[in-house]
Amino acid sequence: MRALPPTPVVDRAASPPVDAPERELDWLEMMPKDELAALERGDGPEVEHTGNRRMPQFGTFRTVDAVLGRAVRLPGYVVPLANAQDGRLTEFLFVPYYGACIHVPPPPPNQIVHVRLAQPITMPDMYSPFFLAGTLGAERTDDALAGSAYTMHDAQLRPYEP
Repeated sequence: MRALPPTPVVDRAASPPVDAPERELDWLEMMPKDELAALERGDGPEVEHTGNRRMPQFGTFRTVDAVLGRAVRLPGYVVPLANAQDGRLTEFLFVPYYGACIHVPPPPPNQIVHVRLAQPITMPDMYSPFFLAGTLGAERTDDALAGSAYTMHDAQLRPYEP
């Protein structure tokens, strides 16, 4: 895996005050406006449900400056990457919808958060939604499943409660 800093997109209008409490972040706030517009136009690849190979990932590693370094929580799903010897989870991708990175194209890199946990946790139910809480950072990670543009520092996985 390679970790490089993605190019941030400056969007000061959406920046909360630095001392703001943890807030729920919408996944679409993590995409530069031009990329969001392209996605809404349907510029991504068509989904193919044949074969057993991962579809190519579309999108870029560009991040949005306004969401970086903020205490946030994101709703989403866990895609396990690595476990400790006892089977507890140590590293995962956090994605906005169930089934991402399986047979459909993975979300764009700026819609995936790469998480390395300081302390392993019991393997969560991959079918259940969670909140990922912590401080969002920009770090490019290339993995066999998908690339990600974001990382989460001091990450905590919490049960999803609407």
